[in-house]
Amino acid sequence: MTRDDSVIRALTWNVHGCVGRDGVYDPERVARVLEAEQPDIAALQEIDARTARAVAPDLFSYFGNLFSGWTWVAAHTIVAKDGHYGHLVMSRWPVESLGTEELTVGRFEPRAAIFGTVRSPRADIVVMSVHLGLWFFERRRQYRRLRARLNAISARPMVALGDFNDFPGRGMAERNLCPPFQPVPPLATYPSRLPLLPLDRIWYTEPLELVSSATLRDAGRVSDHLPILASFRLA
Repeated sequence: MTRDDSVIRALTWNVHGCVGRDGVYDPERVARVLEAEQPDIAALQEIDARTARAVAPDLFSYFGNLFSGWTWVAAHTIVAKDGHYGHLVMSRWPVESLGTEELTVGRFEPRAAIFGTVRSPRADIVVMSVHLGLWFFERRRQYRRLRARLNAISARPMVALGDFNDFPGRGMAERNLCPPFQPVPPLATYPSRLPLLPLDRIWYTEPLELVSSATLRDAGRVSDHLPILASFRLA
């Protein structure tokens, strides 16, 4: 199949440590969803290598090398003797790490944002991937740090993906990301059995133009979050 490089397919998904709604640990189910959708850029949250079985002794490498020739960058927010926990960005085009941004607040769960440049055939795309905190005041501090980092980035286009643990009405994401970002219309992703909250979001800047966006309802058994897939045209 010939791919149109002017169309960028971006996916974000909190995979819940590869444990589905049925309580079964199965990285291969997550992999099958990714293989079926063939995104160009994917951000996966809650990669938990501490619970890995023989099928995937290192989940970061397992997903990062899922597709031949893909590249990936990761943030290990929890480092343990039996494996690591965090999130990653993978791309079918070369991705160059721009480092992470420390987002840990006090004694709450360690957090970090991933920044990278995806070198697509049409243009370089700056990607930001996050998994923000559960508490309002925690996210408020995290957005301040993200805002400072974003203010230092002049490159365009940009895409932001992740589990923001926020939803419209609170307005925190909109106030801190717009501008420069525009939001993909919110889609309910959590809980996957009966989605009510749009905790997972995708944002973008010009010259990207939104073509379509949707949740992948068929993946509802695989995690407690639904994945979002958005397509953009690069003007």
